[in-house]
Amino acid sequence: MHRFLRKCLTPLALLATLLASPAYAAVDVRVEGRPESAPIQVFVRVTNGSGVPITNLTFTDFDVAVDGVAEVLTGSQFNQPQEVDPNQNVSVVFVMDYTSSVTNLFLAEMQTAVINFITAMEPGDMAAIIKFNETSGEQVIQAFTEIDDNNVNGNDKLLIDAVASAYPGDGSNILDATVLGVQQFSAATLPSGPKAVILVSDGRDSDSDIGENGVIEAANDVSVPIFTIGIGNPQTRGLEILTDLSGGTGGEYVDATDGGDIGAAYESVRLLLTGEYLIEIPNSITDCATHQVQVTVQGETVSAPFTRRTCNTTPNAFTFAAQTNVAPGAVVTSAAATIAGIEAPAHISVINGSYSIGCTATFTSDPGTIADGQTVCVQQTASNQASTSKTTTLTVGSLAVTFTTTTRAQSGGGGGGGGGGGGASGLFELLLGLSLVFMRRRLAA
Repeated sequence: MHRFLRKCLTPLALLATLLASPAYAAVDVRVEGRPESAPIQVFVRVTNGSGVPITNLTFTDFDVAVDGVAEVLTGSQFNQPQEVDPNQNVSVVFVMDYTSSVTNLFLAEMQTAVINFITAMEPGDMAAIIKFNETSGEQVIQAFTEIDDNNVNGNDKLLIDAVASAYPGDGSNILDATVLGVQQFSAATLPSGPKAVILVSDGRDSDSDIGENGVIEAANDVSVPIFTIGIGNPQTRGLEILTDLSGGTGGEYVDATDGGDIGAAYESVRLLLTGEYLIEIPNSITDCATHQVQVTVQGETVSAPFTRRTCNTTPNAFTFAAQTNVAPGAVVTSAAATIAGIEAPAHISVINGSYSIGCTATFTSDPGTIADGQTVCVQQTASNQASTSKTTTLTVGSLAVTFTTTTRAQSGGGGGGGGGGGGASGLFELLLGLSLVFMRRRLAA
């Protein structure tokens, strides 16, 4: 009897345990840690096992730690998602790639996806449209415009027409266009709520004036994440650009390459922006190192990295003394220079020569990284011509330094010519003398 009761009660106890346990939750966390003077912003999206957002949570449901140190949260640090808070509105700049590698294959899909995103936005949300290629440049086609759910003759119609408008040209200036998108947030008065630049591109950039770090710093200065949607064939460098822009600004990279669904990619970004809890954490971290935020909610723990500012990777100025009177074709090595003033390993590359970190016997022309306090030398093969200069350029971070050699002047060339002339004159005199001797002998005979 007792054994029977135990067998019957065990499943019931198990059921009770399952009912008492929290439902499975999927947690997505992204962090915007910059600028360093602002609170750390932790964006958390929580969904159940079926992918449905869980929107009835409060700050007491979240445990947050920064670098392993628990944070004591208050209600003032906590914001509900836009889905449940009517005071939250989304502000988005769509940056659209109109280069041939995108428009020849994905134009209709890209435009449809952006239009669907706009149509799904709530009244009071804000949207702007930027298009780019090198021929036509990067242009604001439609400045920030408030969503009004009127796609017949209202604001939504203006945005939809801007998306559908032609933008001829080719050549890629992704970074210039993205920073133009970031700049829109400084030029407009926007409602409270999530903000983002959404870039759709294959990442191939050949014509931008600004670099990745410049775009990332501009976005972090105004605390705006960049979400990137990769389409087509980004290749290695293109993928690096797209992931760096998103990872460096608290956004996310969404892969829609290899036949991926661009519409689904945009929808995933929209769901993040409208369904995220926002937890703001005042913090005194000011260094440039990578830190970690850990969030536990509904029994799930997720960590995400963040930084407070960009590390300085431009070293203090240094020089390589030029060398003169060098033998033509000689292999010449500069004096050593010590790298100082950088906070993190810096990119190093060379043109027209090679370099050695540590000034060893091993030199390379391949790009690499160099750390603060390390020494570096450059090496080149001097010109084969006399009185000729050759310059090697070493770049560390954003600092370019040159090493120049000049070969010696040609020696003995003019004297040799004179000597040759003297030899000819002596031969002439010798022949003349022999001729006179021969003539005297004939006369004497």
